Amino acid sequence: MRAEVAGGLYHVITRGNNRREIFHSPADYQKFLSILATQKVKLPFFLYAYCLMTNHVHLLIERQADAVGRIMHRVLTGYSQYYNHRYQRTGHLLQGRHKAILCQSDRYLTELVRYIHLNPVRAGMVKLPEQYEYSGHRAYLGLESTSLVDMDPVLRHFGAKKQVARERYVRFVAAGMKLGHQKEFYPADEGRILGSEEFVDATIHHIGETKRTEPGRSKMNFMGESFTGEGLLTAVERICGVRREDFFGSGKHASVAIAKELFALAGCQMGASLKQLSELAGMSSAAMSRRRDAGRARMRDHEEMARLVARTVKECRQR
Repeated sequence: MRAEVAGGLYHVITRGNNRREIFHSPADYQKFLSILATQKVKLPFFLYAYCLMTNHVHLLIERQADAVGRIMHRVLTGYSQYYNHRYQRTGHLLQGRHKAILCQSDRYLTELVRYIHLNPVRAGMVKLPEQYEYSGHRAYLGLESTSLVDMDPVLRHFGAKKQVARERYVRFVAAGMKLGHQKEFYPADEGRILGSEEFVDATIHHIGETKRTEPGRSKMNFMGESFTGEGLLTAVERICGVRREDFFGSGKHASVAIAKELFALAGCQMGASLKQLSELAGMSSAAMSRRRDAGRARMRDHEEMARLVARTVKECRQR
């Protein structure tokens, strides 16, 4: 199984063998989604977007504890068995192994959600993405009720209030209808990493590194960075002027909220998983995810937040 990054954002693509159709009826699409939902419960992951085309599938997954490779093996094996039984056929339904592209989340999350949901429009199957039944776009608009898609982390990029966020999301997707096919979302097979040069280098370093723990000292190895979680905590305390016991508490003061968001953003930027950060902070992964998303929203509205993140990362690397 290929090395993966915990907390990594993966654009997963799988195609029918020789590009043949893998869905022939509404029941086929629903079966695939049912299998996907079952595995999402058994092997938890975040699903931000999906689109089932007639001969291929796009998924946008944030990896948690279980590997994307393991999740996809179960999903695709389950669907292949269903398909072969229903259509009385043998042989390979799918074209080799699925493709999983590791993507820089803070740079490409919303872009990929839009790109994936616009697949049926680019293919000329519908004029508007909400007219297509087998993608996650309708759930974002509130036209379908589903627990399959994790919409809130994405919508928070567009605003704190859901209705406002949805309206901005709709405008964002509409603007993307003019862009057409974007080759940058399909990097060459080798490496399969989409992101800035710094992100790619850090990821390759992280994946190829043997993790070690020094006796008596717990080290958190974030994307190849060699520093302790203590270093991140100290940097946030100093830059925000907030003690860690305060910003990990339930305080509602603005400085406390900024400290929490800065901790999540800087940690994630250096490659820490939500699980690592939540364990260090004594918070749940869900709470840490909310702080990260709130921080991303703040960065869009306030340039100062982006400068604080860069300053925190720089200070950690110099320790």
